[in-house]
Amino acid sequence: MIEMRQLQVFLAVWGNRSFSRAAYDVHLTQPTVSGHIRVLEETLGVRLFDRSGKDVTPTKAGEVLYPFARQILRLNLQAEREIVMFLGQEKGNLDLGGSNIPGQYILPGVIGRFKAERPNIKVILRISDTAAIVAAVANGELELGMVGAVVRKKDLSFEPCFSDDMVLIVPPGHRLADCGQASIDDLASEPFVLREKGSGTRLATERALQSAGSLQLSDLQIVAEMGSAEAIRQAVRAGLGCSIISRRAVTDDLEHGLLHAPVLQGVQLKRQFYLIWHNQRVLSPLAQAFRNFLLSEDLS
Repeated sequence: MIEMRQLQVFLAVWGNRSFSRAAYDVHLTQPTVSGHIRVLEETLGVRLFDRSGKDVTPTKAGEVLYPFARQILRLNLQAEREIVMFLGQEKGNLDLGGSNIPGQYILPGVIGRFKAERPNIKVILRISDTAAIVAAVANGELELGMVGAVVRKKDLSFEPCFSDDMVLIVPPGHRLADCGQASIDDLASEPFVLREKGSGTRLATERALQSAGSLQLSDLQIVAEMGSAEAIRQAVRAGLGCSIISRRAVTDDLEHGLLHAPVLQGVQLKRQFYLIWHNQRVLSPLAQAFRNFLLSEDLS
């Protein structure tokens, strides 16, 4: 008999094309993920993924199973939500997602305050880039998400919840650190460390530069692309280049002189963060309570 957990693992492997990254997403060890896939393949009598080194590719049988797995898990989640709503109680698990900055610096504190009033609930927070969180909310894997950019997608609502200041960061001793300000021309002539494609920070940086003039990301001397704010912070501290990042990610470094933030003249480095949900699905009472709680918080 196929189990729900096996289908969850199957979808995680499908989405990541990797057993190790799937294990991270579903909070299991890699051997456990491999075991779930092996048992599922034995149950169905067919191989679902081809493994070649680190590459994982769905087979034709895997492609057949994929839409049914998604539908089964959506119906299972919907049934659970309907029962909870029938009972009229805020209980159970709450699946949330956050892009890098809100996931690391905003949501953990909000979750702590929210859970203090509801000790019997369990909150599961997934942290990824904006594109991945938007996709997870769209396909029903997550009820709510918080991201740093609006991504046009059918049936998703984006509600502004707080604004975020971004800053240009350089290491101590850098020529721009000494003068305390920088121009667009300065930026174009410096090695630059950029967030990965799909990141809200990257999209906000691109939009800010375009609004300020004719500078495109392709005009920058990009020496590296990295998948988290922490990686960017460490890279700039090590002298790899400069970058634009949320002030929240480097507050301590700026206070202790480990990084400097020269003012980038003529560029509006402010962006909005958004709470997102699927507007064609009914939020569980717990998710609705969290949404109301978060929107009542002062996150500035």
